Amino acid sequence: MQLKLPSRSSAKWRHKYLQDPATICSTVNYRLQNIIPRLASTLGEFVSTPTVNAIISAIRKRQVVHRLYLGASSLGDAGCVRLFEFLASPAGLHCREGITELFLTKNEIGAQGLLAVAAFLRGNTVLRELCLSGNPLSTDPDVIAEFTSALNSSHLCTLQILHSSSLGDSFAQVFLSQLTTPYLRELDLSATNMTRAIVPTLADYVRSTRCRLERLQCNANSLTLGGACKIVSAIEEGYSLRSVRLADLHIDDHAAAVGAEDRTIGWQGCNRALSAVLERNSIYISRVKVESLALLRYSRALFLRSGTGATKSGVHKFASLSLRSRNSRSSNAPSPFFDLPAELQQEIISYLAPSLSHQQRMRIIYYAANARTLFHPIRPSNGVRTKQLEARVQTGLGRRLVPQQGQTFEGSWRPPIWWECCCSADLRPSCRCLRRWKREMRDIWLTQVACNTYEHVL
Repeated sequence: MQLKLPSRSSAKWRHKYLQDPATICSTVNYRLQNIIPRLASTLGEFVSTPTVNAIISAIRKRQVVHRLYLGASSLGDAGCVRLFEFLASPAGLHCREGITELFLTKNEIGAQGLLAVAAFLRGNTVLRELCLSGNPLSTDPDVIAEFTSALNSSHLCTLQILHSSSLGDSFAQVFLSQLTTPYLRELDLSATNMTRAIVPTLADYVRSTRCRLERLQCNANSLTLGGACKIVSAIEEGYSLRSVRLADLHIDDHAAAVGAEDRTIGWQGCNRALSAVLERNSIYISRVKVESLALLRYSRALFLRSGTGATKSGVHKFASLSLRSRNSRSSNAPSPFFDLPAELQQEIISYLAPSLSHQQRMRIIYYAANARTLFHPIRPSNGVRTKQLEARVQTGLGRRLVPQQGQTFEGSWRPPIWWECCCSADLRPSCRCLRRWKREMRDIWLTQVACNTYEHVL
């Protein structure tokens, strides 16, 4: 097995990070896939040892690693555990703190491997995308609970667990009932052998405030038409989902008794209802995000002078905040806005962001009043990480592709911390990397103040 950056001539690896020196892709000897399953399970540890050693060796040679594409690398449980043990060690710390995307598709990862992934995921604020598709994983409730708990403590945005038919309802039951992370935006559970029995659990999740997903895919499962209709009804009670896929569902025996024409009419009605709900949610979410950012700017100008910091309990009173802003010793005179009663001030603020709930507006105001939120505490000086990567590219990367000077890299960024664009002033407006970093930071802030979805107030 070889670990290398894909070349331009390789059509297999033509993706948007083709020339990114911070990406490690695995090129596997695919003749190993012709081994019969029984022999592969017997020799799994012997096959995974040289594979994971090659991956670790490639990581050691890189100064910056942001993506690991390790699909079909024959890792198995032993290789997966070995890889994450290395990433947890001092030698792999630089990689652990920089990985934003991790793809482990079709690696025969079971319970032990899933626990190793959970340990890597716990408290991880850097990893944004994780793909575990095509792996048997585990149906053990304790293992699933450990993985879900780790996911809830992370900032992961995208999770893909599709084409894992061995999971079934037992995995989804534990996973969805304990899923509470506010950062997860995309979840793909297609072709995981879910049946109509899981519909109540799935419906409870999508209608609850625990669900902050914007995209949910459950294609190629056995949820049936009746189950899909119940899920759509539950989605109508929430406001976060903007894209849902329930296509290619298998028909159970009860539904098969209904005529084909009636089933077609039923699916068409279900799809129309779903489209209307998703369009409504998209409109509301767009309004909430735009108004949240606008209110942040207004609140900075009004309330930052109060000098309010974080409290131990995290609880503020708007009246006291307004009073502190009015009595501030700032050189500039306070705005006449603070001469108004606190109730009238809140009423005026509500007109600035009418789509936000009262709680959302107050969270933004308290955030804006805290001077500590103006500066990131772990911002490196002079963009050290990015400049190190640029210097390494210019001095040569061995067999890796060296792009032209001034070209930006999609992988040379870390969303949760400060990132400094090294493009020239004329190229900076078109820098895809900078735009993505801003988008990620904006999404993180909206999640922190719980303004990434519409809050319906009765």
